[in-house]
Amino acid sequence: GKLDLIMHATVEQLSIQAEAKRIDVKLELPDEVYVMATPGRLKQALMNLVSNAIKYTPDGGHVNVAVTADTLPSGAEIVTIRVKDTGHGIPTKDLPHVFDKFFRVKNDSTERVAGTGLGLAITKSIVEAYAGRIRAESVEGVGSTFIIELPRCGAYHDPPAATTQPVTPAAPPM
Repeated sequence: GKLDLIMHATVEQLSIQAEAKRIDVKLELPDEVYVMATPGRLKQALMNLVSNAIKYTPDGGHVNVAVTADTLPSGAEIVTIRVKDTGHGIPTKDLPHVFDKFFRVKNDSTERVAGTGLGLAITKSIVEAYAGRIRAESVEGVGSTFIIELPRCGAYHDPPAATTQPVTPAAPPM
């Protein structure tokens, strides 16, 4: 799907949630980046990440969503999506478990936040269904960054115009 449209729709849909907490959501993305993923499923994954970033960031904080197109040393072309917040961060001991079903970080800053512990598990399954990878980096008291890497596909182009060839009528049956 065309990533800039999906990203803008995601941020727009969460703007009321962000405005209620005075959180500045910044979007940095190049034009014309396509990924090998169904737009609806990719939007669901991004909604989970951006919504979590807003939920776990204190009032007046910042959420940055950045997209880059990269080429790996292997030559594979990928799109990297980073959702970074200025939240409370995730304790190091909990980082390996954040994508586990029903896992929730338990501390003073998270006990007031509603959730099932399924969002990140669902996000991971969506990303992996498209041959992508997801990981989290975090520093307690500073914030977290969730990083998705997905295979990139070239911009879609119209098929070349059909060339006109003379049509030879088939011989009538005998």
